[in-house]
Amino acid sequence: MIEDCDMYADAPITPKPGRSCPDPLIRRICDIEALGQPWSLNAEEIRELLGVNNEDFYRRIYAAASGDHPLISLSAATGKYSQENIWEFVALIELFCGGETETRLEKAGIFFTHPEQLEILGIFLAEAAGTLRRHEVDAEEFSAMLRAFERYDRARDVYLEEYFPLADLIREAAAVYCSDRSFGIPDLAEANAKRLLRFFFQKHVLEVRSVFAVLIDQLLRQAAAEGYSGEQGASRRNREQPDADLQDRSLVLQRARRSMDLEGRALTLPLMKAQYKRLMKIYHPDINPKGLRRCQEITAAYSLLLSSM
Repeated sequence: MIEDCDMYADAPITPKPGRSCPDPLIRRICDIEALGQPWSLNAEEIRELLGVNNEDFYRRIYAAASGDHPLISLSAATGKYSQENIWEFVALIELFCGGETETRLEKAGIFFTHPEQLEILGIFLAEAAGTLRRHEVDAEEFSAMLRAFERYDRARDVYLEEYFPLADLIREAAAVYCSDRSFGIPDLAEANAKRLLRFFFQKHVLEVRSVFAVLIDQLLRQAAAEGYSGEQGASRRNREQPDADLQDRSLVLQRARRSMDLEGRALTLPLMKAQYKRLMKIYHPDINPKGLRRCQEITAAYSLLLSSM
C-alpha cells in the first residue's frame, strides 16, 4: 500500500543540494509503484524531474565519468534506471542533489544505506536463530528421510526446506524490519528488504550452512549414529568411524568467539549486535572488495552464537 505519495506532490523541482531535491523523483516512483508496476525511469525523465537543462546534465555526467567515478559512466546520460541498478541510480541523483540523497531515498524505501543493510542482515540472523531455538528436531522424520534418499546431504536439504523455507524466513525478517519504521513507499521498502537478503545469499555473504549450522550439526550427528557418513559421499554407510565433521561443540563456539573478537567477554545480545555491526562496517563487500571471506566468517560466527544463546 502506498501511504505517503502526496507528501511529495508540491515538492519544488530545484536542482541543488538539499532535502527537497530528490522529492520529484520519489513522487514519480511512488506513482508508478501505486499502479502495481515496478518503477523504471530513463535518464531523460530523471533530467526533467530534476529540472536540469541538457547542457548541465551532460556536463556533470561527463565530468564524473572523466574523473573515474566508480558508478557513473557516459552511458548514464542515456541509461535506464530501476531497482536492478539502484546503486548507479543513487550515484546519478547524488551528483545533482548532494549528500542528502541516500537518506531521502532510504526514508522513502527505495534504497538502503549501509547501516540499514547491516540492520536488515542482523534482523534476519536474529529471526533465524530464534526459529532454530524453538525447533525440536523430528528424529523419526529425519531418519525416514535418510532411508528414503540414502544420502545425508539430500536428507538434510529436504529437512531444511520443509521446516525452514528460506523464502518464508526472508519475508518474516523483512516484515520485522519494516514494522517499526515509516516509509514513504512501504510495500517497496519491504520488497527491497527481501530483495537485499536474497542478494546476500546469492553473493554468499549469507550461506545456508552458516545460518543453520546448529541444526545441521544435530542432523549430522544423527546421520552418523545411523551409519551415514560424509557431506558429499553420504550414500555409503560407515558405523566404525565417526564423521570428521562432527566437532566438539565447545571448540566450535570458541572459534566463533575468536572470529568476532569476543574471547574472554561475557556474551550479551547488545554486545554481539554491536560487535557484528562494527566488524561488518570494515569487511562488508561493498566497502571492502577483499572482505568477502572475512564477512562470511563473521556472519557464520554471529549466527552460531545467536543460535546458541
